[in-house]
Amino acid sequence: MLKERSFQHGPVTLNFMEGPNNGPPLLLLHGITQRWQEFVQVIPALTSRYHLYALDFRGHGRSTRVKGGYRGEDYSHDVLDFLDRVIEDSALVFGHSLGGMISLYLSANYPSRIRAQAIGDSIIFGTDYAGTVLPSMFGQVRDMVAANCSYEALCRTIPEMCLESPVFGKVPMKLFPGCDDAYLFAWARCLSQMDPDVLTMALDGRAFSGWEPAELIKKVKCPTLLIQADPKMGGLMSDYDVQQIKAACPNVQHALMAGIGHSLHMYDAAPVVRALTNFLATLEV
Repeated sequence: MLKERSFQHGPVTLNFMEGPNNGPPLLLLHGITQRWQEFVQVIPALTSRYHLYALDFRGHGRSTRVKGGYRGEDYSHDVLDFLDRVIEDSALVFGHSLGGMISLYLSANYPSRIRAQAIGDSIIFGTDYAGTVLPSMFGQVRDMVAANCSYEALCRTIPEMCLESPVFGKVPMKLFPGCDDAYLFAWARCLSQMDPDVLTMALDGRAFSGWEPAELIKKVKCPTLLIQADPKMGGLMSDYDVQQIKAACPNVQHALMAGIGHSLHMYDAAPVVRALTNFLATLEV
């Protein structure tokens, strides 16, 4: 049975999910604008062999909002304290997008805390989002959330939101692959719980203050799986990211999700679960 609990880190209350203790700890870290429920499609395949945890980052889901407190370092210190005081052990980590960046930061700077990591379509180099759909998306979404749009209003507006994508051109979001009502309404629920300052700091670059990927990847020693979404489908992890990490880090595996965009398991869980469980099966934990 999955349980939702909370954890206090200084002034921040962090909401998290915990599963039954069926093996070593495996921590799931969601992407920006999401919440722990983004992993509902992969959780059933993992609960029988691992002790699952999934965290709502600060400013997301049911966790505390902290205006101006959404730097990568802030998220990372929350997770570090969570590892030390809740899990009380090193952990396996699957981080998607922002979650993968946080995992990379921790595995480089606190190697004893991360046994192994799967990084799901994170941007490693190029954190200004140039050449991606994100500036167009984040700006509009931030304004909606800042205007206190209700969940119902978000459900009406998001499908019609026009995005400028280097892959698909300028089209409503509902025409992007995988963006059916079920997916978009689930995202609307996440957005209805999010602090708009999360996106303000991502857009103006403050969220990535101090992010030095070339230095970080030199320090990563743990087994690492790179789950790369298809660039032709709007994936954000570049071939350059993959090449640089594989050149700098020992023990790196790579899985390209052909035909799947940045949402990965939220779009098509089966190939992501296959890559993740095969990677975990190679570990001695």
